[in-house]
Amino acid sequence: MSRRSYLFGMTVALALTALPQALMAANEDDVMPLPTTRTELSERLVRAGLSLPAIKTIVAAARDALVIETSAADEAKIPLGASKFGGSPDLPKGMPWAIRPAYEDAGQMAQQYEAEATNLYADVGLLPPWLSEEAGKTLVAARKRLNDEAMAGALKLMKDAGIDTSALDIGNLPKASSDEIAASATELRAKAMAVAKPFPLTFIAQLDLAALSAERGFDPVLPGTGRLLLFYDLPILPADFEPRARAGWQLIYDETPVSQLQRIAAPKELLDFPSTTQLRAATITPSSVVTTVPTGDASYEALQGITEADTSLYHKWLFTLGWPTDHQGRNHQLGGWSRAIQSGMQSRSQLAANGIDAGTGEAYQSKAAQQLLTDAKAWHLVLQIGTDNAIGYTLPGAINVLVREEDIVARRFDRAWIVYEQD
Repeated sequence: MSRRSYLFGMTVALALTALPQALMAANEDDVMPLPTTRTELSERLVRAGLSLPAIKTIVAAARDALVIETSAADEAKIPLGASKFGGSPDLPKGMPWAIRPAYEDAGQMAQQYEAEATNLYADVGLLPPWLSEEAGKTLVAARKRLNDEAMAGALKLMKDAGIDTSALDIGNLPKASSDEIAASATELRAKAMAVAKPFPLTFIAQLDLAALSAERGFDPVLPGTGRLLLFYDLPILPADFEPRARAGWQLIYDETPVSQLQRIAAPKELLDFPSTTQLRAATITPSSVVTTVPTGDASYEALQGITEADTSLYHKWLFTLGWPTDHQGRNHQLGGWSRAIQSGMQSRSQLAANGIDAGTGEAYQSKAAQQLLTDAKAWHLVLQIGTDNAIGYTLPGAINVLVREEDIVARRFDRAWIVYEQD
């Protein structure tokens, strides 16, 4: 982590401690579920104060989708090939569990994980047990200087911003216990080893498209036959702006008859990993909804005709729909437009999938990038996975699975790109 990003993170952390708790938590009572019809969508936009021309434009660009709720279940009672989250996948006989290759430049990734593990100890004044005493003491002293600098800089930034820091008890900021540090460091070092070798992916979900296509809100862009099975590198959460992230998932489209399927147990290497690598089995309940174009991405050009005032009102209205990380549930979605936590999901997918590292603003300015971005709107949300305690997915972000529409038509789901977003 750079000194600048560390300083920013420290500033945010301190600012949050200075805020009243009531302001830190979003008022989820104000969150509204997604509209279920275009009529309901129109009525809600009218109440939000948008003009009739803007409402007409937004409704015209809306997409049908299915919101998916889960219920913990005995997997033995879930039929082969049926839709489910977590548990074990139902694969064609003879097909192995999805395993990714080692990541490109895995050595650099491993070094980052090792450095994070080492710094966990050093930042609380403990010697990392795998370092010599001399090296450990040197690191502890260096980290203390860096952290003291960062703390002083963070306090200055807060004061310059007019934030009262007098009530902050800097000496008693929360610290992890030695056991917590040891567990986190063990996990980080396991990741360092995992990225450098082939490793099994976590099974996320399988969806019976034939059954789901009978629902009113089924996205017509998706095939009405077959199954989709999603595997993802849950421990690593590969950086979606990097082209090498592509190794970290598999989206499988399968039309094998149910009689030729078999339920596959997770590999031991996945089970032995020191962090969550498996999700609990759950059945699903789909509900039909109508979704609208998110702001800040390539497809927003569909709403270019609306006024600045309507744009502002629309942006505020989108916040009333909540996020796929809300505690009320209903955080998974098949098809439609995403409830985007950040912006630029389509553009990022377009660049990274075509070999351009999209991790900086400069990356978007090259001639090659500009040419690619003209077609970024072709990326279509296939599946959004959000926070779900029932299956054990407790991460503070959402997994967004996108596929270009021409690839969906051709059933080339192996060309999917995954964007992990968190606030």
